[in-house]
Amino acid sequence: MGRFTSTLVIAALLSLTTTDALHAQAEQGSRSGFGLSLGLGMGSAGVTCEGCEEFEEDRMNGISGYLRIGGYASPRFFAGVEGTGWMHNSDGLERRIAALSVVFVGYPSETTGFFVRSGFGGIRAVIEDTNNNVAVGTGLTWQIGVGYDIPFGAVALTPYVTFVNSMEVGLNINEVSTGFNLNPNILQYGLAITLP
Repeated sequence: MGRFTSTLVIAALLSLTTTDALHAQAEQGSRSGFGLSLGLGMGSAGVTCEGCEEFEEDRMNGISGYLRIGGYASPRFFAGVEGTGWMHNSDGLERRIAALSVVFVGYPSETTGFFVRSGFGGIRAVIEDTNNNVAVGTGLTWQIGVGYDIPFGAVALTPYVTFVNSMEVGLNINEVSTGFNLNPNILQYGLAITLP
């Protein structure tokens, strides 16, 4: 939990200390050049596991967020890299999901902030108990979502909803392969600060 919180704090400081030139670019609302977005909110996570149903749980709400960095190929298209995280600790278990993806954001209109997004990459899910038993799943992820950039001074406030899913997430317990696939997913929603 500490590592995830520290990452969000560092990302927030990076967004606040971005150069004056980038702030001027954001004020123009041009959606060109460098772009950065930092989101924080909640996520509803679930897990399916064929043949290992003991690891399946009801959906759980937890803290969720993302950091996205990239560039605008045009006012209607953005491409970049995004890190996504989710965590929930209860009943003596620590649950964490992290994903790193290549993402694409499309704006149907140059004059409004509505966008649709998609992406693909890698995902890692961890469940750890108080006896240091660890179940880890690593595999592939894909995501889809929507959002809306609302101009606010030099930045935009961006409410968003994203669904992050996974496939072929091999399950290891205490570093021993089980031969099963543990497939986590997150329905993520929150508010982001986006530049420009």
